[in-house]
Amino acid sequence: MQHVCPEILAFQPWDGGSHAAVRGSIERHSRANWRWFGLPPVGPRWRLRLGAAELVDQAAAAGGLDAPADLVFTTGLLDAAQLRGLLPPHLAGLPLVVYMHENQAAYPASDHVEQSVRDKDAHLVATNIASLIAADVVLWNSAFNRDSFLEGAARLLTHAPGGMPAGWLARIEERSLIAWPPVESIPEAVLRNPGKSDYPDGVRIAWPHRCEHDKGPDELLEVADRLAERLDLRFVLMGERSGVVPDAMKAFRERHGNRIEHDGWVEDREAYLRHLAGCDWVLSTARHEFFGIAVVEAMLCGCLPWLPDRLSYPELLPAEARGLSPERPPVDPGSVREKIRDHLREALAEHAVCRIDRLLDDAIEGHRVPTEGGMR
Repeated sequence: MQHVCPEILAFQPWDGGSHAAVRGSIERHSRANWRWFGLPPVGPRWRLRLGAAELVDQAAAAGGLDAPADLVFTTGLLDAAQLRGLLPPHLAGLPLVVYMHENQAAYPASDHVEQSVRDKDAHLVATNIASLIAADVVLWNSAFNRDSFLEGAARLLTHAPGGMPAGWLARIEERSLIAWPPVESIPEAVLRNPGKSDYPDGVRIAWPHRCEHDKGPDELLEVADRLAERLDLRFVLMGERSGVVPDAMKAFRERHGNRIEHDGWVEDREAYLRHLAGCDWVLSTARHEFFGIAVVEAMLCGCLPWLPDRLSYPELLPAEARGLSPERPPVDPGSVREKIRDHLREALAEHAVCRIDRLLDDAIEGHRVPTEGGMR
C-alpha cells in the first residue's frame, strides 16, 4: 500500500541552529503531515538524558499521543530507547527513525575539559548506541558522521566490563542510510555574478562558524599570520557567538582587526547570504563538522572552497574543487563553481526532503532501502 500522506509524530529535543533549520525545511517541503514537539536549544547533555521524558509529557498534555500516526521520528540528541519505552503501546510499535545531526563518539572536547568530565561523557556515547539499536532506521547527514560514530563506539565498547554482545554495531550499520540535510535554495537576487572578476580589492574570506574551540580559531589565526600580508586577505566572520571567546580568536582580532570587514552573527537570512556572495572563498578550520550547512550555503553563493581534506568536506566537493586555496586557485573559477552546484544539487531542500520522504515511506512499509550509490 502506498502512503500518499503519512502522519509523522516527531520529537525535536534541540530546536535551534541547524537542527531548527532542518525542521523548517522539512515542514516547507515534505508531503507528509508532521506533528512536532520540541524543546529549546539549551543543556545538550540534559536533553540527551532526560529530553525523551519531557517531550512525551509535552505531547501527552497536548493530546499529541492520541492522534493517528504512521511513524515516530526524532534526532540523535534524544535517548530514542527511552522514548520508545515511554510511548504508549500503539505508538511504541510504530517504525522509529532517528536522524543523526551529529554523534557523541566523535564530538571533540575542549583542551580545558578535565579528564573526569570526558570519562563521564562516555555515557553520552553509550546513550547514542542504545538509541540506534532501538531505532528501525538511522539517517545520517553524512558518511563521515556514520563512520566516525561506528569507529568511536567500537573503541568505547572495548572498555566495557565483560564485553558487549557481538553484532551491536553491525546492526546499527545495517539500518543506516545517508540523507543530506536540506539546504534552502539561494535567492537569485543574492547569487554571485559568475562574470565578476575575482580579487578586485583584496581576497575576501568567509569564515561562517561559531566562535568556539571546535571550529579551530587557532588555525584561523595561523592562516592569517602566515598569509594575510602576502595575499591581502579580508575576513568576513559570521556564526553564532557565545560568552566565552577563545584566546586564539582574541589574538586574531588584535593582530588582524584592520582586515576584518565583518565580525558577528547576521540574523536576517538574505543579509547573511549577501555577505557570503560578496566573498571569494569560504574557509573552514573546523576540528569537527558532521555536515557543514554554512559551508554549503557559502559555496552555493559562489565562494570557492578553502577546506581541509578531512571530516565531511570530501563528500561535499567534486574532484575539481578539492585542494584549492587562494595560493592554489583554479584555472577556471566559474567552471569549478558550476561543478560544485551540480554536486550539491541533492542537498537543496526540495531534493533532500524528497529523499527523506522516500526513506520514511519505506520505513512505514517495512522495507529496507539499500544505500544509493550517489549518496554512498
